[in-house]
Amino acid sequence: MSDLPSPQPAPAALDFKFIEFNPRRAMRGADAARVEVIDAADPEGGGWLWMSRKDIKENMRWHGAHPELQKALDAYGAQA
Repeated sequence: MSDLPSPQPAPAALDFKFIEFNPRRAMRGADAARVEVIDAADPEGGGWLWMSRKDIKENMRWHGAHPELQKALDAYGAQA
């Protein structure tokens, strides 16, 4: 008998699509990158949300360097 925890199924991969960057939201200090999150395991398919730089970096850490997340992060740099 092993004391190791049972392996957990890998979470379903998420897909991302950068929709827009809203400079007015950024000027107010609000999350300004609108990103669609596509979840194949979700019957409704996912949805979109506003992301901050921190949100994007955290998603890249958990889900890999997705090119659409990189576009969203680059949009923050272009705003400076």
